[in-house]
Amino acid sequence: MHPDFIKDDGTPSSSSFQLKKNPDGTKEDGLSVDLERLISYDVAIGNITRFRLYALIANDLKNLGLSCEHDPQLHNFAHSLIKGNISKPISRKLASLAVRIRYPD
Repeated sequence: MHPDFIKDDGTPSSSSFQLKKNPDGTKEDGLSVDLERLISYDVAIGNITRFRLYALIANDLKNLGLSCEHDPQLHNFAHSLIKGNISKPISRKLASLAVRIRYPD
C-alpha cells in the first residue's frame, strides 16, 4: 500500500479501497490486489523501503457481497480484482478489515 493511503496510526485509509477513475472518466473494473498464494511478499511489496502490505480475507469480501476474481496480467500472474458494489461504507469496512502483514519488519 502506498504511504499516502496509510493513516498516522498505521491503519489504511478507506480511500485506498475506493474505485478510481480511469483517464477516460470511467471507473476502474475493481480494486487491484494480488492473490497471496500466487506471489511472494518480496514481489508483492515492490519497494520495501516505501510500501507496506495489507491483507484481506476472501470470506470477508464474500460476506460484504463482493467477489475476488483472478485477473492475471503480463508481468503479474497473481493480479486479481475485488468487484462488486464498492460504496463508501463498504470502503470503510474494507479498511477496518485490512490486516497489516509485518514484512519485512
